[in-house]
Amino acid sequence: MKKKIKENIDFIYQFIDKPKSVGALIPSSKFLTKNILSYTDLTKKNLVIVEYGPGSGTFTREIVKGMKEGDTLIVIEQNKIFAKRLREQLAGAKNVFIHQDCVTNTSKILKRANIDRVDYIISGIPFSSIPKKMTEDILEKTKKIMSDETLFITFQYSTLKINTFKKHMTVLNKKFVLRNIPSAYTICMKKCA
Repeated sequence: MKKKIKENIDFIYQFIDKPKSVGALIPSSKFLTKNILSYTDLTKKNLVIVEYGPGSGTFTREIVKGMKEGDTLIVIEQNKIFAKRLREQLAGAKNVFIHQDCVTNTSKILKRANIDRVDYIISGIPFSSIPKKMTEDILEKTKKIMSDETLFITFQYSTLKINTFKKHMTVLNKKFVLRNIPSAYTICMKKCA
């Protein structure tokens, strides 16, 4: 319980310091996490999952729980404090690699790790809070690391950027999650054909 309270306090401090890059006052709920992960099939063998902007690691910890021998999780977090905490929390996790970097460098990170395919990209980036050009750049670079089977899964607090997503990807599903503060939409997409 104390650990969760400390995590929430740390998250609030990061939000106050960098509201546009953190995006919310508290970490994602278990309901949002369950909804995001409902788009994945963690039973598949040799999964490669990339997570953008995990923040305090709410999704990350659940992904790690579902990982099997041969699976790989590449976590990319720009915030120095969050990246450090994730490294500490997941120090013993096998095949989990945490990078303090910008997600626009994902292809370089994958190349250095000799990874040539990705099954899922799970994003915690608050696209509604960042400039349109940055959103476009992230989506373009994300498309380049996707195959036709890769799913890009994100959540947003509004549907403000849905048309931007549709310019770059095919939206397969969108769900509203009430039980989160604030409530959110989960969006599952594929690369445009």
